[in-house]
Amino acid sequence: MKRLLAMLAVSALPLAANAQALGNQAGCERVAGLEESTDNLFVLWPDRIERWESSCKIESVEGDLNVRSIITTQCSGEGDTWKQVYGMTPVGEDAFSIWPVESPEMIFELRSCE
Repeated sequence: MKRLLAMLAVSALPLAANAQALGNQAGCERVAGLEESTDNLFVLWPDRIERWESSCKIESVEGDLNVRSIITTQCSGEGDTWKQVYGMTPVGEDAFSIWPVESPEMIFELRSCE
């Protein structure tokens, strides 16, 4: 039930034109099937977060997605598994900032991947 609520909460993100993903430039290149311009990619799907060599299933979303929220994930990649917590806040009308809580200097700006 908790996972279903998390998926519904992230699905409610105000994605432009009903796009399925938010990403930085390299993330949107991956979504489009293009070669990524950098390995510093980030894609937020309604049920997961994708990075260069890892994927994180969204376990919970706390807070108001229109103001500030905390996204807790279970990640796997390169033979390891770990929990990752992200902070997320809107930036203007069509973008979001997201960052790992333990590394707040690593900010990614996400826009709708069209």
